[in-house]
Amino acid sequence: MTPSVAPDPINELKFHSSLTPKIYEILGTRFSSQLLFTDVNILDSTGREPYRGDVYIKGERILEVGTVSNKDKLLKDPEVRVFRGKGRTLMSGLGDAHAHFTWNGGDLGRLGELETEEHTLVTVKSARCFLDSGYTMAFGAASAKKRLDVVIRDAINAGAFPGPRYLANGQEVCKTNGELVAGISAIAKGEEELRNVIREHIALGVDNVKLSMSGEEITGTRPAEECYFTDKDTEVCVDEAHRFGKRVCAHARSRDAVKLCAEHGVDVVYHASFVDDEGMSMLEEKKTQLVVAPAINWLVATLTEAESFGYSQAQAEKAGYKRELDAAIAAMREMHRRGIVVLPGGDYGFAWTPHGTYARDLEHFVRLLGFTEHEALIAATSGIAKLFMRENELGKIFPGYYADCILIDGDPLEDITLLQNHDKINIIVINGRIYKAGLPRIGHYDLQKDTIQPLSFLSGTPVKDLYQVVEAGESHIKRSDEPIPASSVRLLAPIWSRDVLAVGKNYVEHAKEFNQSGYDSSDKIDQPSHPVIFTKRATSIVAHGDEIFSHPEFTESLDYEGELGVIIGKPGFRIDEDNAMDHVWGYTIVNDVTARERQRDHKQFFIGKSADTFCPMGPIAVAKEHLPEVLQVQTRVNGEIRQDSTTKDLIFSIPNLVKTISEGQTLQSGDVLATGTPAGVGIGRKPPVFLKPGDEVAISITGLGTLRNKVSDNTPSAPSFKNSAITVNNHKVSEGIIDVGGKLLHYKKSGSDTGRPIVFLHGLGGSIESWGPLISQGLFEDRPLHLFDLEGHGHSPTSPLSTLSIKSFSSDLLQVFKHANITGGATIIAHSMGCLIAETFAIDHPGLIESLVLLGPPPSPLPEAGSQGSLARAREVRAKGMLAVVDAVVSAGTSQHTQKSNYLGVSAIRLSLISQDPEGYAKACSALAGATEAINFKAIKAKTLIITGEEDKVSPPALCKNLGERIAGSQVVVLPRVGHWHVFEDPQGVSEPVTRFLSV
Repeated sequence: MTPSVAPDPINELKFHSSLTPKIYEILGTRFSSQLLFTDVNILDSTGREPYRGDVYIKGERILEVGTVSNKDKLLKDPEVRVFRGKGRTLMSGLGDAHAHFTWNGGDLGRLGELETEEHTLVTVKSARCFLDSGYTMAFGAASAKKRLDVVIRDAINAGAFPGPRYLANGQEVCKTNGELVAGISAIAKGEEELRNVIREHIALGVDNVKLSMSGEEITGTRPAEECYFTDKDTEVCVDEAHRFGKRVCAHARSRDAVKLCAEHGVDVVYHASFVDDEGMSMLEEKKTQLVVAPAINWLVATLTEAESFGYSQAQAEKAGYKRELDAAIAAMREMHRRGIVVLPGGDYGFAWTPHGTYARDLEHFVRLLGFTEHEALIAATSGIAKLFMRENELGKIFPGYYADCILIDGDPLEDITLLQNHDKINIIVINGRIYKAGLPRIGHYDLQKDTIQPLSFLSGTPVKDLYQVVEAGESHIKRSDEPIPASSVRLLAPIWSRDVLAVGKNYVEHAKEFNQSGYDSSDKIDQPSHPVIFTKRATSIVAHGDEIFSHPEFTESLDYEGELGVIIGKPGFRIDEDNAMDHVWGYTIVNDVTARERQRDHKQFFIGKSADTFCPMGPIAVAKEHLPEVLQVQTRVNGEIRQDSTTKDLIFSIPNLVKTISEGQTLQSGDVLATGTPAGVGIGRKPPVFLKPGDEVAISITGLGTLRNKVSDNTPSAPSFKNSAITVNNHKVSEGIIDVGGKLLHYKKSGSDTGRPIVFLHGLGGSIESWGPLISQGLFEDRPLHLFDLEGHGHSPTSPLSTLSIKSFSSDLLQVFKHANITGGATIIAHSMGCLIAETFAIDHPGLIESLVLLGPPPSPLPEAGSQGSLARAREVRAKGMLAVVDAVVSAGTSQHTQKSNYLGVSAIRLSLISQDPEGYAKACSALAGATEAINFKAIKAKTLIITGEEDKVSPPALCKNLGERIAGSQVVVLPRVGHWHVFEDPQGVSEPVTRFLSV
């Protein structure tokens, strides 16, 4: 299914199918993931005007848009993450046609001197900055280092860190004496060198090739109106790139450079500022085969913002930037008029065009280039998707498309500058996974301005909930960040995770009306002699603005009760009434919603008052010091005043209630006491008037604002949060996490896309990183490499309900094979316990495995002493943590030579162990201890290399030689002066036999 849209230049654009880039997928999204956006203003990028509706996302794709068929069921499902849009704009993530991840916001002339390690960190930061800014697509326009763009692209796709979908480039290809910045350019003298440079780029894995055809005035030596490529140069470059299926983009400011681009089939023309009439006509003739990305912000910023960086406006104007800006504006307006596709992409990453300001281009497109806001946004979404040649699955809010979207606080069609304010981008989703969404936080709600001031501790750590405020006290809290509109957030209940302690019949007139209503099954007196105490379940708590479910199958007598909620500050037991207020922190509003017939028929209050959604609370909580002693309580139903009283009329005062409740139980900090309701409830009317769907209950209390909730028969009957006593251990990250067979594992793919695959299995206490010293030797560059952390190790989480064993690890390995689409010919390189997994797997799935490399394979079956030792280690780790066993493991597992001479190796082993989750490690110890069944080594048909250390106590040489005799045709290598941690102790020693083995 594809969206139906009217023809426009973007839809008419058709790059040749032979130039289709490789389709990259971003790993890490669970298929079971579900997101539901309700009541959003949908800007779908098809050209259709925005419309209100809902959007349902399943896994990595959008499933339904506009009307969601099973919305009611989804709202009730605690596994579905719901975002209530309240009219905010949901649109596709943005895209940039001229991206430089490797530009560092400084002097490009010195980028070439930046060491690779530091440059990689800069580039990762830039990539994340794109995503932070709401950009989910970026078309690479040149890299400052040969392969850095490619490495970053692959790391993003593998889930190593978050970033946008990216098509990578190499260094700009320049002619001798035509380079703009020598240290970051690939320079060629003639046609043959140009071909060679392009082939080198393609061999590195680039998606696009960039030519630097014209100059740049700021260099002072390379005028923008000059062209450094000949007709033949351009032809050769385009021919060579297209022959390998790669598109060409070009820095082409000058008139002649633009003409050469149009004539010879350059796919993306950057700048084109000085195009003349002839060049314009040539571009128009090829308009279905190319795009122009003017990088207009570079010109604007160079004139207006470069002065503080040492390049004055006078210098810029003298160099010709004012003239070029005027020419570029006129040219882009004419291109837009003629239907030539012009896409945003502003050449960001210079000092005065910093990363994170990418959306300035969209403002320039509207203010300077004559685009409407809608046209500019379509260019930045579906236009960039067209540039990716993935217009049928990217760049739109449409069923079947990838879920790359952003939720904007406001309407960018009315104010396109909203997209420059990252605070207005409330939610960012890429590949169906939430990248940015507000976590629960505490803020000061200004009821008059309708804004929220975020709060933090004095240390700067954000305050997460009211419990922290109550415990820490105001003196430890400060304002942080700028105030934000209340409309941009979802208000939560001030307190939500504990049952509410409530009081019945605590106003004289209400006690009378209740006694006379026929719904009172208690002592039938107008005024109780002692406080009537009951509880409301925590699962009944909802926030200001949430709906009250009418529970039509549960009650026909739904009623309201506006009440003051007291929040306990200081814990106490048997609190004296005179000191009770010292234990009170402050107040909030509670609506004690009640099913009256349930309250009557069950002879007590709990059942009738604890149904889901029956305890709206909020909108704010205020410390008692900021409120008067006497508070007015008013309740309105559909605007009609029903209740109006003050806390002065309480039968049992707040101090009395605190004293009474604490006489036999401890009141805790954060407990809420609902103090009772005044007269005027529904059962007090003649005849009784009950709430029905559509009614709005608004409760106002002095200084606490107004708690508003509507009644609905279409509201989830379960709370919006899910409590579980079973927490997942070691769930540190979401990046790089894949869902295999319903289990989450940290997985990484690297190396080549072709060749026979290699799968790495670490041992007890290891992780993906354990293989770094071996992989860095470069012996696997021509093979696809698949690495993952065993359950509970590294970054792979584990549940208390999951029992680990060698068989369970082997089953996980099979799921990884399926995920990676490995159907045969694989090599497994395994260490220690990983060898047991590899051996088991090779026997169970012989058709998948070509060869095994076993580093330090343990004995099988594991001796009784070894089994008991592993269980003892599991107990110790659970009791004392990883530090309790690190020294012993390192000492026993490394050689004397390593301990004396290889400090870095020992440190790496220690860090690998210390970084493990204790419970995950303990469970793996138990799995190893359970390996008491002998493996039938004669059943292994894969060719096998066994490597051990001369001082390996787990896998001594004699054991390995015996194993080698039992596995037909296997080889055994013993590394001198090495213990059990072979790769950390002697990576070169390991790589040499592995290289020989794999090359046979």
